[in-house]
Amino acid sequence: GVERFVVDLRNNPGGYFPGGVDVAKLFLREGDEIVFVTGRNGVEDEYQQRFPPRFKEPLVVLVNKNTASAAEILAGALKDNGRATVVGEQTFGKGLVQTLTELQDGSGVAVTISTYETPGHININKVGISPDVKNACPIDVEDVVSCIPEDTVWR
Repeated sequence: GVERFVVDLRNNPGGYFPGGVDVAKLFLREGDEIVFVTGRNGVEDEYQQRFPPRFKEPLVVLVNKNTASAAEILAGALKDNGRATVVGEQTFGKGLVQTLTELQDGSGVAVTISTYETPGHININKVGISPDVKNACPIDVEDVVSCIPEDTVWR
């Protein structure tokens, strides 16, 4: 069977918010917070794990400066809940919820309506996720386990 997991989020631009939440649910414990959606009046919505995790094995998450958006939500949820050790570089810092509206001339406008916060209430936008272990690793490395220093604690 599986002894431990490496989730490689390096150069992952995020994208689909529910996908990041769903992957977090595979590893988080019942009752763990995943992400808060906050607006000008505070927390507007929260996502929480409501079931036991599918996987309980130790976990390391790899990130870099190009890890963004939903990938940052995933990394932040696993880190703040003590479920994974995050290894790599400070992430990009894309934590906005925006609506896109097309204008009559074909152009568009994006309006920020809220932001994402980690379970520890860290606003991801323009800040990103700080790794527990700083260790930049080339994206083209064949064995991702070589990116993880030997003394790293797997959670």
